[in-house]
Amino acid sequence: MTDSLLVRDDGDLRRVTLNRPEKINALDTAMLRALTAALDGAPDAGAALVAIDGAGPRGFCAGGDVAEMGRGADAFAAQEEALRAAMQALHGSAVPVVSVVHGRTLGAGCIVACLSDLVLGADSVQFGFPEMRFGLYPAFVHAALTERLPAALAFQILAGGRMMTAAEAYGFGFLTEILPDGGFAESAEAHIAHYRERIDALVIGRRILRMEDRPSMAEKTRRLAPLLAENHAAPSVRRLLADLSFAR
Repeated sequence: MTDSLLVRDDGDLRRVTLNRPEKINALDTAMLRALTAALDGAPDAGAALVAIDGAGPRGFCAGGDVAEMGRGADAFAAQEEALRAAMQALHGSAVPVVSVVHGRTLGAGCIVACLSDLVLGADSVQFGFPEMRFGLYPAFVHAALTERLPAALAFQILAGGRMMTAAEAYGFGFLTEILPDGGFAESAEAHIAHYRERIDALVIGRRILRMEDRPSMAEKTRRLAPLLAENHAAPSVRRLLADLSFAR
């Protein structure tokens, strides 16, 4: 796919690794497009399950690539379009998806986790929504969170812009399992093996979930895109972005 997103097929399991550890696997346009292709192509590769993880010890994913967003309207629009496509691929995946998350899991990284069917989290994982730091309400994160949480609760979490612990995330139904930091990779592998043996049951469960009468992810993001563009164009966002002192 690309050096920053690795895809490895292991029988009926497709493994996808966000591979940009120097940026805590921040998602740029190329990575998002590659993720969409990896998800869409899983059935043709004989995969019955997709597992997504992140390289490096610092975290699963630091969110969208802020540096790329800051290059102007065209770059922002390209990343937004790629994110929307990845969200649709995750939500509409033909096979179940498991995310294995650790460390910092922020913004768009939370989207990937939230739109997965199962989420295995290390005990020290931290979920965060830093967009409010530079005055941008994370509209697409809101769309993803409301797949799992009531809209009012999603708004309170996102507006606060705070970090969420593994225990809080599990309590909200965001995490499927909390696994100890010690031996996390091995424990996650054991859980993935457990799911592989019960893949038919998982498929039935997903079909039951999708019987609910809810807007598609494509429709959700279509409605939200104009609001996101309006927010991004606001003078306060440009000012706060210019003052941003951290880099992903």
